[in-house]
Amino acid sequence: MAHKPISITNLSLEFPHKVCFSGFSTQILPGERIGIIGRNGTGKSSLLKILTDNMDSTSGRVSGVDGLRIGYVPQTVLQHSDLSGGERFNKSFSDALASHPDVLVLDEPTNHLDQNTKYSLMRMLNNYQGTLIIVTHDIDLLTKCVDKIWHIENGRINVFFGNYYDYMSEKGIQLSVQQKALDSLQKEKKKLRIQRQQEAQKMAKSGKKKAKDNDKLGFDAKSGNAQAKAGAKITKLREKLEEVQTEIGSTRLPEEYRPKFVLDSAYTQSNSNLISVSFGECGYGTQTVLSEIYFSIDSNDKIALSGSNASGKTTFIRALMQDPKVTCNGDWHLLPAKDIGYLEQHYQNLDSEQTVEGTIQDRNPSMNSLEIRKHLNSFLFRKNEEVFAKVKTLSGGEKARLSLAQIAARPPKLLILDEITNNLDIETKQYIASVLSQYPGAFLVISHERAFLDQLPLTAEYMIQNGILKQKFR
Repeated sequence: MAHKPISITNLSLEFPHKVCFSGFSTQILPGERIGIIGRNGTGKSSLLKILTDNMDSTSGRVSGVDGLRIGYVPQTVLQHSDLSGGERFNKSFSDALASHPDVLVLDEPTNHLDQNTKYSLMRMLNNYQGTLIIVTHDIDLLTKCVDKIWHIENGRINVFFGNYYDYMSEKGIQLSVQQKALDSLQKEKKKLRIQRQQEAQKMAKSGKKKAKDNDKLGFDAKSGNAQAKAGAKITKLREKLEEVQTEIGSTRLPEEYRPKFVLDSAYTQSNSNLISVSFGECGYGTQTVLSEIYFSIDSNDKIALSGSNASGKTTFIRALMQDPKVTCNGDWHLLPAKDIGYLEQHYQNLDSEQTVEGTIQDRNPSMNSLEIRKHLNSFLFRKNEEVFAKVKTLSGGEKARLSLAQIAARPPKLLILDEITNNLDIETKQYIASVLSQYPGAFLVISHERAFLDQLPLTAEYMIQNGILKQKFR
């Protein structure tokens, strides 16, 4: 599957509300295994679309791809809508491999996969002989399946050789060297400033003495020269400090405000029952997916639901949401759909043609423009370009933030969060866990990420196995 090098020349990508990266030039050699990382919204998915000729760059070019077989699986697989998220990925991934691609391009491939399926994917990727390019936040993939890291940060793409741990080590060394240089320069600048102050004090004392005019002028000239030299040194040091600080800025992740929102709830005064199911069954038409369902949620419950891909988790959620496509039997006492805040794992609850501001206005028409801006500010949508951007221009992580902002604009009686950590960078995942830990209302969260669930104050856990919903006891 060897191919000629793919050349990337002076590639840039800009949107009205942000600059993702600029001036990127490199080569992709046959057989390389590249992991692309960066915070949400830095342009990772867009870069893959440019490389696969599914999107135009702002400037620059990609050459050497003509005639190559490229297998591309995007972040949000919208085909095969009748399948679960994991099933959709597996089908699209199988289709991509069936073309015997020279280059395999995957965008967040583990988003919807359970642990067993993820490890099967990793084995297949390690056996794949072609060129591999992956966007992922999954440290397992970055450690075991790649040998080069492209990190998008501060409008640049930095290239590191090795896996994720090699990259972290190199970044740490760079930062340590630069920090030592910065500390040394700051000490020297402080020393020169003290010398300058001492010279000024000497000149002030000498000016009080009665000296001959020519002696005084001689001193003034000498003192003035010393002051000028010290000033020149400080100016030079200041320039050097700015240079080192810029280097550190490109090594360290940029400072970013954290959302200060609280998903408040007006329904936590008493521990009332919200949902109860007994002797339940659900499925599609005559096909039963789940049976023997005994399940309840009270207004203070924090519940996790797990299960392997295609086990029936999404079907169960649709049943709770009273989806007309789902057939239910048994005793179901449910909330109206309008009282449930639902974060759909593919963000299809968002109108792609609507703006960020309009999304919140639609959710809560009583909010005025100032209130909406203040609300969005807490979710890191601050600039006019961000607030007025259309949903279709947002990254997966930005859509996740907007979905949370949409839910919080009119707090529901119950939150249902379906794979909420998909598309989120590591720091944002930790913050979302912190927010949910403080949330006073009820939630039902579906996640394959054990580390994420372990951070939540869960009151109960359920799992689906062999078509049966069972409560897990620790």
